[in-house]
Amino acid sequence: QPDMYPGNCWAFKGSQGYLVVRLSMKIYPTAFTLEHIPKTLSPTGNITSAPRNFAVYGLDDEYQEEGKLLGEYVYDQDGEPLQMFPVMV
Repeated sequence: QPDMYPGNCWAFKGSQGYLVVRLSMKIYPTAFTLEHIPKTLSPTGNITSAPRNFAVYGLDDEYQEEGKLLGEYVYDQDGEPLQMFPVMV
């Protein structure tokens, strides 16, 4: 259940990670959104745990090692909590 309360997140261990989202059918995305709690709700007053640089790849299946790069993005920690990133390719 998504929410914006500190501690109720899906965190990655360490400074890098990856996520595979498996869909029931092939799609052609036009944008991606990423949301993180705002600094004002953070118990420490900062959001250094927010993702910074990230890339999105399209895969034919979850076992494919290399996919098609759909874009490389930077989450603005000083921006809005919910940010939209258009597909670049």
